[in-house]
Amino acid sequence: MKRPPPTTESRPWARHYQDEWASRAGDPRLPHWLRVTALAYSSHTDNGHARFKRGEVALILGRVDATTGEIQPHRNVARVIGEAIAYGWLAADSFWGCLVVPAHAIKKGSHGTASPCPIHVKRRRKNANNSLSEPFDSRSSTLSEPFEAQTPHSVSRSERNPLSLVLSPATTQRPAPERPAS
Repeated sequence: MKRPPPTTESRPWARHYQDEWASRAGDPRLPHWLRVTALAYSSHTDNGHARFKRGEVALILGRVDATTGEIQPHRNVARVIGEAIAYGWLAADSFWGCLVVPAHAIKKGSHGTASPCPIHVKRRRKNANNSLSEPFDSRSSTLSEPFEAQTPHSVSRSERNPLSLVLSPATTQRPAPERPAS
């Protein structure tokens, strides 16, 4: 005889601390798909959505150049998010602007019944208004032409400072300048 699926009330659960997930998001030893998952779990709100400005996820998944100390953004965020979705760690509507933790995986506040994500509402409207007959927008960013840093959706105008949460102190410090031999 087949047992009915467990209800939300009967499922065992535990809470997670988002700062722990944030430290995992910045761990360069982990695969990128797991780091982007950790980023979602470290930042999600009551509705399970973790919103980001353009370029934030790429910077968090990026690496620090050993010679200059500069952060080099990860170049293929969409592929990494796709892998996390394929493995079942993120919901299918996740993208660079909003990582979505699957509703069956967490409970925070009124997950699933909270107000809808404004980024997804805007994205659905945009997709509904666009048709396949419209020409391709050639102004979109490419690898050879990175995003502008001062757009309204840029990292520099972020509501939070995600890099300080996920990058370990060892990776955020620049190497000391070499001193001339005396």
